[in-house]
Amino acid sequence: MTRSRAAQSLLLVASVLSTACATTRYTQSRIAPPQAKGRGAEAARLEIEGVKVRVESLDRAPREQGTPSFAVRVVFEPEALGYSFDPGQVVLRDAGGRTWHAGAGGYQPLGSGASFDLSFDAAVAPGKPMELVLGGLACGTKRIEPVTLRLARGEGRSYDRLYWLEALGKVLLVPLGILSYGVGAGM
Repeated sequence: MTRSRAAQSLLLVASVLSTACATTRYTQSRIAPPQAKGRGAEAARLEIEGVKVRVESLDRAPREQGTPSFAVRVVFEPEALGYSFDPGQVVLRDAGGRTWHAGAGGYQPLGSGASFDLSFDAAVAPGKPMELVLGGLACGTKRIEPVTLRLARGEGRSYDRLYWLEALGKVLLVPLGILSYGVGAGM
């Protein structure tokens, strides 16, 4: 095979493999804990007076669909018994001071791994930073001061399906399987 023919074959294989990768552009709120530098991430971890807290963004959506309402999951890992949480005291606040509450509340005891899905009737729009005021945490009868997290809308790309990796795996694994079978059979 000539060098140009080999180059054409390689180009054909590369173009087929590159089109076998399905990607989606999406937007999602990024969360940054207090004193954190940078843009934040899809989730933030922090510790509040003996309780490990993970706040996860749940408002991921394809970029073409626009910006959905803000939603988060808050997961707690208390170090001891006696902690409680009122999701109704969590507030979303924009730069102008307008606020949205997560909904009805009431204190609920926290066990290890307790989680709460909170949604708001507002969206974290691109270029419009907002804050999530995480209030409603208490230890016994003592209320713990709220913690403010920074929010901003970010973009990303997800690889929904990597068809080319599957194809490459089959191309490489089948010959290796045959070779290993031949070696194991005493050939």
